[in-house]
Amino acid sequence: MGRGNFVTRIFEVKSEEVIVVYGLGKPKEIRLPREVVEWMVDSYPITRILEEAINHYSFRRRLSHPGAIRSLILLLYARGRGEPPYKVARRYGVAPEQLYRMERGLKKDGMYEFVMNALSLASG
Repeated sequence: MGRGNFVTRIFEVKSEEVIVVYGLGKPKEIRLPREVVEWMVDSYPITRILEEAINHYSFRRRLSHPGAIRSLILLLYARGRGEPPYKVARRYGVAPEQLYRMERGLKKDGMYEFVMNALSLASG
């Protein structure tokens, strides 16, 4: 990448259900369902979306806690698969409001259109 202070890798898979996210201070380990990790690894646009979110001057402050990063990834998973976020949240034991809060943050910080366009490119 080599663009100033941008990180060279956003995440790496530590195990089948754990990823490590870089670029937000101390690396953050995040436990996710296996199918979500597989979906992330198989999708370049997800890496690009995470890179933009982590490096966005305003949105990055919303990602200070591993739970917030997990919520963002689950939101991307839901939207990328065309499922309602509340169903994905319930399936994986997360409060639906956490995913909707991330979605409102994307809209408020002007990233929502970019994310939706990237997800539509990834799915078809």
